[in-house]
Amino acid sequence: MMSCLRWLFALFLLLGIGSERATAQSVDLGGRIYMDYVYNIADPSPEREGQHGFQYRRLYLTADFDLSEEFAGRARLEAPEGATGVSGVEVKDLWLTWHYSKEHSATIGVTPPPAFGLAEDVWGYRSLEKTIIDLQDVVDSRDFGVRVDGPLLGDGTVRYAAMVANNTNTGFTETDKYKRAYLQLQARPTGRLLFVAGGDYTAFSDERKSGTRLSAFVGYTAETVRVGLETFWYRLARTAAEARTDVGGSLFGRVQVAPAWEMVGRLDRMRTSGVGPNRYETLIVGGVAYYPHPNVAFIPNLRLQDRDRDTAAVTGRFTLEVNF
Repeated sequence: MMSCLRWLFALFLLLGIGSERATAQSVDLGGRIYMDYVYNIADPSPEREGQHGFQYRRLYLTADFDLSEEFAGRARLEAPEGATGVSGVEVKDLWLTWHYSKEHSATIGVTPPPAFGLAEDVWGYRSLEKTIIDLQDVVDSRDFGVRVDGPLLGDGTVRYAAMVANNTNTGFTETDKYKRAYLQLQARPTGRLLFVAGGDYTAFSDERKSGTRLSAFVGYTAETVRVGLETFWYRLARTAAEARTDVGGSLFGRVQVAPAWEMVGRLDRMRTSGVGPNRYETLIVGGVAYYPHPNVAFIPNLRLQDRDRDTAAVTGRFTLEVNF
């Protein structure tokens, strides 16, 4: 793992040196780290109860580059939880954006699809958990394709985002003829209020026939308070079985209680039907974040997850997030 990281840092250093030789070009290097101390307070599996220890969940190394006023992009490498060598490092982002008009742009490459990114921005605590659509694997956080963005109204209060992609996450090789189409509409009637509606459709080459998602999000952002409500409906049609339907919602909020302190909480609820009896899942996350530096957060937090079992999984964590 250390030899891999040395190679990655050398690559990023070369990118930074190379940027000095090009005119009208800049490269910003950075990264992000998520680490935890974890204690399993309760668990449906008795052998896991009482286990505790240290772990890292994410390491990102990012190069954001500007080639001109029209062209910019990102290259990001990720070492997810469990990665112990070069084989575990993944390309998380690899895209180029062309601002072909004053407000409209097109992006090609491995990039976030227009699905839950705006909700994730309001949530702001990816270090604690993914947003519900990402967590439930309804939509992957990345896809490989072409995305377009821009305003529908001249004042920018209503915007669109659309994408056609492989539906292969970060995979560089397409293995079938089917693609995934995304569409999203955003409305900001005020500087603090955000409404988002979106969906996507894809077909598959295996026993899954097609997948359809519809989702909505409303968020409120003020100087010391952020609140969001995200809901989704997802139907997975199958050729040899009844369609599976997932319906879920997530309510979350964060409140700044002092200059360096925030309280954060979240409640998710999901139902799955079409695979036997209806199954329900509940997730509760709560914590307190302390920021000794704007780029460093210490977050003691508690997580409860219940998947229709006699015993819920209850986990205490002390999370460290570092941005550089």
